[in-house]
Amino acid sequence: MGVWSWVTNFLQGGRVKNEPERQTDSFPFPFGFLGGRGTKQSTPKRTPANLRLLSESPIPRRAINIIKDGITKLNWSVTAVNEEDQEKYQPLCTLIENVLKKPNSSDSFRLWLEQIVEDMLVASAGVSEKAKAGDVKHPLRLYPVDAFSIELYSNWDGKPNSYRYAQRSDGKQVDLKDSELMYIRMNPRSSTPFGLSPLETVWESVTNFITVHRTSSTKANTNEQIINLGKGATPDDVKAFRAFWEYEVKGRGQTPIISGESPSVLNLGTADDKALHIEWQRFLIEIVATAFGVSPKKLGQTKDVNRNTADSENDDTNDTIFSIAENISEHINNEIIDGFFKMGDVLEFKFLYATSLKELKQKAEIDAMYLDRGVDTPDEVRNDRGKKALPNKHGEIVIRRGYNVHGINKPLDDPRPGPEVPEDTGKEDKGVPD
Repeated sequence: MGVWSWVTNFLQGGRVKNEPERQTDSFPFPFGFLGGRGTKQSTPKRTPANLRLLSESPIPRRAINIIKDGITKLNWSVTAVNEEDQEKYQPLCTLIENVLKKPNSSDSFRLWLEQIVEDMLVASAGVSEKAKAGDVKHPLRLYPVDAFSIELYSNWDGKPNSYRYAQRSDGKQVDLKDSELMYIRMNPRSSTPFGLSPLETVWESVTNFITVHRTSSTKANTNEQIINLGKGATPDDVKAFRAFWEYEVKGRGQTPIISGESPSVLNLGTADDKALHIEWQRFLIEIVATAFGVSPKKLGQTKDVNRNTADSENDDTNDTIFSIAENISEHINNEIIDGFFKMGDVLEFKFLYATSLKELKQKAEIDAMYLDRGVDTPDEVRNDRGKKALPNKHGEIVIRRGYNVHGINKPLDDPRPGPEVPEDTGKEDKGVPD
């Protein structure tokens, strides 16, 4: 089919609207509290109190803090998409950075971000209200909102000026447009408008862990043994022995000595670590670590950890942090830089991820190999590291062993040779001539 035929058929079919009408139902099956499904009523999230309570227990709290601290420690910047336009748009970049550095009168960017990440890991979404301000130097305010207080309209028509959210507070309902609220979901799904937080996936495991932990603490303070005074012991003997144990032995640290026929001690259960269910608790910790995407070692699990597994698990933790950070970065670009400032095509917000020493060493070895084999030029390697090109176009040539090189301050067409690069003979130079 030619271009003209395609244009003819398109015009004959009528002009398509800017936002076409959807033919399918967004959420055809029941979801949420009371089984909401595509109704005109807002639908709340389930079990907020229980999830908040579980998030305050030691193991989930440690997992949440690892991810939250990892994200809030990242440096960030607002820059031009095209580096050549950076100077042109620098004043606007500075304006947007000032908005983010002080989202509202009481929060810094770190405090605002901590609350967003916390709710993403616990309530399945980080929520922030966007309010236009009259201050030219600070035209936008961002207010963190409890994600559990936000209800969703599942029949939202996709338009930014239509009501998509609602908040119920003190018996009142406040409807909010899509352009007035930033709603960052964790694990978005097609079956429900709500996200899925890591804490929700380990609800049962965390509950079991708390129960086992409490049971173990109770058992640690419970006597699991009884004393058998042997044959012929009368009730008076038992009474006398109980008084002897209570007043002469207990709390004194003395070794009791008794007499009688075949006395013995009977164990009512296991007296070692098995009675505390240590292995079961370790298993539950590993489940929590898996759900949050962090290393079990960071949750206090040190069994069966060596150098290789530790490095691999650290990489997994960093991947989790970077993934959530990219989700937040995408929403800031779409809803603040593009949605509010209308500069999504030319400006972008991005986190600056620090490279580990191990990754730097691997990158250096690969760059050296490409340079030695003439695959890359010095300027290409310097560009990857964010450095400027070498002067006099010295970085545009391919370096090969056995060829003369020029001094960095001399142009390439200078007939005077530079120092000669020795050929690689495969012999180790020990300072003794061949």
